[in-house]
Amino acid sequence: MKGRIPRPGSVLMMAALLLAVPVPLQAASETATDDTVAGQEADEATKDLESVPEPVEQARLETRQQADYGPYLTDREGMSLYLFAMEEPGSGSHCAQSCAIAWPPYTTRQAPQAGKGVDADKLGTIEREDGTRQVTYAGWPLYYFSGDKEAGDALGQDVLHLGAPWYLVSPAGEKIEQGQRQSAPDAPQGSPGD
Repeated sequence: MKGRIPRPGSVLMMAALLLAVPVPLQAASETATDDTVAGQEADEATKDLESVPEPVEQARLETRQQADYGPYLTDREGMSLYLFAMEEPGSGSHCAQSCAIAWPPYTTRQAPQAGKGVDADKLGTIEREDGTRQVTYAGWPLYYFSGDKEAGDALGQDVLHLGAPWYLVSPAGEKIEQGQRQSAPDAPQGSPGD
């Protein structure tokens, strides 16, 4: 008997159903049994899980400084970048499909550039399953968090999701484990590159 090929409409319906299922997040350092993310209602989280962004023409890493974290990596607009602790430097990405919607990979068409405070020797890319090039730093694949809305938001910091925590990345290429998830400070803080 020949295998059936699903019709395009049925594939889209299955994808929509998968996205409709709530994805619980929890701060890794919390001991509470509540699986929700503090400060973000379920309806706020689900509306953000729409699509994975297109690669930028040329990624540029910058740094930003906040008291709780010290300096950490961002994109050129100041949006926080994260690593997934389940991964190892140089091992490639284990975040695809619904994971990549909640934690969009930072992808680029050209080789990434280093801003002030960023070590150009630690920059690289890996090829993802879909053929896009994901930016890496010290071997760590870099991701956004779909809950971050503006420069300085760090709502993905120390969140336990999909079996491991997610962390901001230091300019040394290490995970930043101190500090809790938070929205951008009221008074914008410039990056050292400004």
